[in-house]
Amino acid sequence: MEAAFTMNLRLALGLAIMLASSVCQAQAPTLSLYTFDSPPYQVTEPGTGETGKVSGETTETVACAANRAGWLTRIRIAPRNRAMHSLKRGLVNGYFAIDPSIELDTIARRSDPVALEKWYFFTTEEGKFNGNARIGVVDGSNEEAWLENNGYSIFMSVASPSQLLALLRRGRIGAALMDERVMTDLEKENQAAALNIKAHFVRYAPLHLYLTEAFVARYPQFLPEFNRMLPACMEGQLALSGTEELRIRTLADRLIRELHGILNIEQAVEAGPRQQNFTDVMTQDSVWQVLPPDTPTALARYILQLPGSRALHGWKVTHNGLVSEAMVINDMGTLAAMSQITSDYWQGDEPKYQEVVRSTRKGLKGLEALYISTIRFDASTSQFQVTVSAPVEPIQEGVPKGIIVLGLNAEEALRSQDIP
Repeated sequence: MEAAFTMNLRLALGLAIMLASSVCQAQAPTLSLYTFDSPPYQVTEPGTGETGKVSGETTETVACAANRAGWLTRIRIAPRNRAMHSLKRGLVNGYFAIDPSIELDTIARRSDPVALEKWYFFTTEEGKFNGNARIGVVDGSNEEAWLENNGYSIFMSVASPSQLLALLRRGRIGAALMDERVMTDLEKENQAAALNIKAHFVRYAPLHLYLTEAFVARYPQFLPEFNRMLPACMEGQLALSGTEELRIRTLADRLIRELHGILNIEQAVEAGPRQQNFTDVMTQDSVWQVLPPDTPTALARYILQLPGSRALHGWKVTHNGLVSEAMVINDMGTLAAMSQITSDYWQGDEPKYQEVVRSTRKGLKGLEALYISTIRFDASTSQFQVTVSAPVEPIQEGVPKGIIVLGLNAEEALRSQDIP
């Protein structure tokens, strides 16, 4: 009897251990990360202390992409020096949200951007920003490191953005470098609008997650999967502000009018190839997407040799750094001319085509029907892009004869014009 009881007990214990082991194996692994306090992007929730729950937009982005890649996250706030030391020693798996760093690139692997900050020099002076102004910045910030790496003289480093605003208000500094949203929040809290602060665009600052080499070597599939999940997790965060959209619209107006002056775009639409039916469109598009850019299809080579394509390419070159691509699409949504090889032949399923057609069907014409995309990160060029598109007349039954599409380097587009 006792022997049977002992045997049953051992079986029960063995079963319990096996079940516990299965549960442990089924649980997602945990990614241990450090970040730093930077409202509204990363912030410890009130009353939880340094080791408490960390929230904020960038924190949520990182957790979202990691979770979709099959990992849980443990995110903690830490002083920058400690975080850097821990990353170098392998005491944590990663550290975010960091501006690209030559030092970190030698010891860790960088993800695609997990956040996009918009940096401005804020001043109370009229006119263009003077680079010789007394510049204030938050001590230990990404902005401070960037200023130092780009040869700026820092007049004063302080503990918080609110101190920068106070110094700007008192005239102790001539300019403060910080993120646009941080200043917006400060203005709301301090009713600083009466200061009539001027904003001078500096750059889009892509901030990254750095993972240790040891982690990447052990889990080689994590980083590609994490990067693949980032766009969906960042959706809605890369929209242009009202002021930025107005400036892009003004620039697009100028560029499209300029292009009309050197190219008969209606004629370029007519000269481009046209498929007999939608089945042929899909067949050509499938072949087009399979082949790499350096071995284009016969159709792609034909389009590139058209006068319209050569004119688009030459015009793009004159705007090197600002215009990343230019194309003309016909009413079927297929390419009639292009400045360079594109990833797709059929553009009809994309917003740059569909949104313009939606507007023309409402009776809008010309630049009234202009479509401006959100900002997107192009990993191949490491640039942030904005797409603008407008109809080519005539418009029949709400559908334009064609659509002109321009890809713009977002930073250059904003820098090319004075801040209103």
